[in-house]
Amino acid sequence: MKSTDKRNASSYCNYNDTFISYDQNRQPNGLEEILHIFEESPLPVEEQVVMEGGFGTGAYIDQIRHHTKDIYGVEGSEQGYEETQQKVGDATNVHLEIGNILGLSFSDDFFDAYMVNQVLHHLDTKPSYPNLTLFLKESKRVIKPGGVLTINTSSQEQLNPNSGVYWNYKYIEEAAVAMQARYAPIPELVSTLGELGFTDIKTTTPSGKLFQEQYYHDPRLALDADFQKADSIFCFCTEKHIDEANSLIRSDIDDGSVHQHMEQTAKQAEKIGEAVIVSARKPL
Repeated sequence: MKSTDKRNASSYCNYNDTFISYDQNRQPNGLEEILHIFEESPLPVEEQVVMEGGFGTGAYIDQIRHHTKDIYGVEGSEQGYEETQQKVGDATNVHLEIGNILGLSFSDDFFDAYMVNQVLHHLDTKPSYPNLTLFLKESKRVIKPGGVLTINTSSQEQLNPNSGVYWNYKYIEEAAVAMQARYAPIPELVSTLGELGFTDIKTTTPSGKLFQEQYYHDPRLALDADFQKADSIFCFCTEKHIDEANSLIRSDIDDGSVHQHMEQTAKQAEKIGEAVIVSARKPL
């Protein structure tokens, strides 16, 4: 079956294509912080039953499975599901399925912890973020009282194409602005969690990086088609936009100005991080 024929759940991007080169260009940012949040629960992590919604290629599941009693995953992309199955092999504490995180098959009060990592921006096309609300309600349903929800996302400030933390977004500004619109602003997300009855709402800035190390040192990587497939921002770009961006990057590589820009974004990333983890608990 061709990747384009496989099931896919993103509202704007064919992740069956994206996931083919995803692991070569991305890394699971925030793992340490997520585990620390899980550890704040009274139940030891090694006794917890954890869920990941939209697990992608399984980078988080493949790490966290070593710390928890059981980990479940629901993914909308068949390509991601297949790659994750290959990662985890015959691990007996991993339980994967293809499905929709807006309507889960699990009973009420099932999980001790539920995480989503860079997923929420795929849910909505409307600025009122109606599917975000559906997701949060469904999350609250399946989490046990006292259990925790962790949402690994990005802020508007981090995604800003001119002053944010991803250096190549400057060259695809129109796409970056479109991407920003898909991310619920952090204050709005925190407010919605409170309105839905979640408690102990916190924000954490993870110290890690989203991309593989080459991205931060070699501007030529941004010209690579496989790298571009691994970042869904390029789903907002036409071929013409990509050609124009590539031409601008090559020009800035030639005159050296791209390195100055990369240094500036690296300093900004040190200040504000590359992502934000919002955590909240279901009341006892």
